[in-house]
This record gives sequence, structure tokens and C-alpha cells, in this order.
Amino acid sequence: MRDRIQAVLRRLAQSPELEVRWLHTVSLMEFIGARKISRTVADRHPSLEVLGHLADETRHAFIFKRLACEVAGREDVTEFLSMEAAATWFQSLDRQLAEWATRLTGTTDVYLHYLLTTAVVERRAMVLYPLYKAATRQAVVREELGRVVVEEQSHRRAIEDACQQRLAQVGATLESALALEEPLFEAFLSVLEKDVDAALAGAQAA
Repeated sequence: MRDRIQAVLRRLAQSPELEVRWLHTVSLMEFIGARKISRTVADRHPSLEVLGHLADETRHAFIFKRLACEVAGREDVTEFLSMEAAATWFQSLDRQLAEWATRLTGTTDVYLHYLLTTAVVERRAMVLYPLYKAATRQAVVREELGRVVVEEQSHRRAIEDACQQRLAQVGATLESALALEEPLFEAFLSVLEKDVDAALAGAQAA
């Protein structure tokens, strides 16, 4: 799947218009993550760790939206690329991980759900963002992606460790959770590939 991700990112990076839509979609995904945190483990004044993570995800949503505006050369960017498929990936993943964890533990553990979703999403980001950094032709995007990756890595290890410890108590591992994510992301990727191909074909025909 890594080769497919790399190929579609290289293709969309050929078109500034497509890249604007992609950046806006990435901003949306970061925002969905931030909103999920704020509605669950941060619905009341949270721990320093959770508050820091919420701040990071909110800032990343802002960064990617700002980048979309910079590449577009305007401040009224509203277009997305495969928006519904992206949102479906995140929401379906969050729901399936929660259901899986509830079956394992026999209880609804909101903090474990948060750890699981965060760990799995950030594993995906650590594949997606470096590949996008290599694909983009926009220097400002490369610079910001480098900073975002460093920030994601800084708290990913702590969250994964906490997640692994919780799962070990019920005889499970993070690998099972990661396996749940694969087909969900592949469904999003298939839509993204089709949308990019259609947009590029339409631009060539115009």
C-alpha cells in the first residue's frame, strides 16, 4: 500500500489546484481528531498530556488550512479532495476500535479508546506525511511537514506505550488494532486515487 500512497501523492502534487484541495482535506482530518479529543477525554479540564495533544492537533489543522490558502494564493479555500472518504476513514476507525476495545475489556473505557485511535491514526500519519513531504513541490509545505512530523513523533511513543500497557492487561496487542485500520484506509485510498485521476484527466481535456 505504501507504493500506492506514494504514487497518488506524487500525482496530486503535479497540480497546485489539487494540492490545495488535498491540504484542505488533511486540515479537516486533523480537525476531526482535535474535535474527537475535545468531546471525549477533554470534555472537562483534562490532564496536561491530553491538553497538549489537543493543542497540537488543533494547531496542525490550522497549519494545513493556512498552507492550503498559501498555495492557492487566497484566503477563501473551501474545496476538498475526497472529503467524505477521508471523514469516513476516521469515523469508521474510531467506531470500530471502540467496539473492539469494549469486547476485549467488557467495559467502555473512553481513555483506552482515545489511546487506541490516537496510536493507530498517528502510525498512519507517520507513513503518509513523510511520503507527502517527498512528493510536494511546495517548499513551504515541506518545511511545515517536517515540523509536524517531529511533533507527532514526540508524543506518539508515550501514547503507544500507554496503549500497549492497557492492551497487555487483556492479552491483546496494538497490531490487532492496526490490522483493523488497513482495509479502512485502503477504501479511502481507492477513492483518492479515482478522484485524482479524474481531476487530472479533466484538466488535460480542458
